[in-house]
Amino acid sequence: MFSRSLALTLFALLLAVGVPSAFAKPLTFKVEGTSKDLVSFKSDAPVEVINGDTHAVKGDIKLDDSFQFDTKHPFNINFTVDLASIDTGIPLRNEHMRDNFLETSQFPKATFVTKSVKLLKKPDLSKAQTVKLDATGDFTVHGVTVRKTIPLTVDYAPGANKQPDHIRVRGKFPVTLAQHNIKRPEALFVKLADTVFVTVDMTGKAI
Repeated sequence: MFSRSLALTLFALLLAVGVPSAFAKPLTFKVEGTSKDLVSFKSDAPVEVINGDTHAVKGDIKLDDSFQFDTKHPFNINFTVDLASIDTGIPLRNEHMRDNFLETSQFPKATFVTKSVKLLKKPDLSKAQTVKLDATGDFTVHGVTVRKTIPLTVDYAPGANKQPDHIRVRGKFPVTLAQHNIKRPEALFVKLADTVFVTVDMTGKAI
């Protein structure tokens, strides 16, 4: 049987290292690149407007439902896009985009890795809701990484017994070609603006 002094010592140690909340648990949602997932870009140059899109996006959304957002309780939204799969609606233009400008044989992917997340308010994961947040992280394309803050809209939906089911993430952000050493095309039919706007819409299923 524990003595009173030993019990107090153990209690003090528990307070020192921290005791996880009974309700705190890590949640992971997987993005698999289905027809529901879409990454698109829009270039609005004086010569023409070019749109391209792909469903080939994969990633994960990880969070701890304690919502403390420290090193022990992260909230991460990371994704990878297969750039060679982008379709602009014209096969020859797709080829030029891949080979001459994005150089996908050398730089096949674009990635975003979250470093920090700022929420306006903490959500209640027991019910469906929409949450606004700013995700700051490293965006890499064409071999160049730029620190970027992306405003995101997150739709969360619990499933049976209020357990996590899926989470949808939507956002839009600018990408300046010069920052990533992407040369603007010379051919008239593939004229690109100096800055293109990328839209992300992906859904992660709870695992």
